[in-house]
Amino acid sequence: MSFRQFPATDANGENYVIIEFKEEQPGNSTPAAPTARYELADGRHLVRDGRQFRTSGGELTLTT
Repeated sequence: MSFRQFPATDANGENYVIIEFKEEQPGNSTPAAPTARYELADGRHLVRDGRQFRTSGGELTLTT
């Protein structure tokens, strides 16, 4: 598993840090593509839509 952090802002200009976790899936004979999940530092999960990230409840939208 690997991870990286990158900055994002909400509609009010507040700054956040998004953490991207990548975990390689075990494959049979061909290498599998890594899957990624995104979270905020407080543990809230994010859904990615291009350059926008949203919390699952939709209360927060971030742009990178």
